[in-house]
Amino acid sequence: MSDKLSAQPAPSPTAKSSAEAPSLSFDRAAGARILARSFYRELRTSGYSPKQLLALSTELIELITEDLKGERAQEKGAA
Repeated sequence: MSDKLSAQPAPSPTAKSSAEAPSLSFDRAAGARILARSFYRELRTSGYSPKQLLALSTELIELITEDLKGERAQEKGAA
């Protein structure tokens, strides 16, 4: 997996770097939308069909769901 795509912990919403001004904070929701649209356009340009993209999206949702289940199990185990 490329370094750009490797899993990295998300910074806490209140954590700000010393160089980051509050008015320039990164909007993660907007960033996710931009990334999704770019990813979609790139895959469509590469020849993927809407059905193939739906299958990909379904797989991504399943992987995220499994991650969330694992996190919940860890939280319950730690409590």
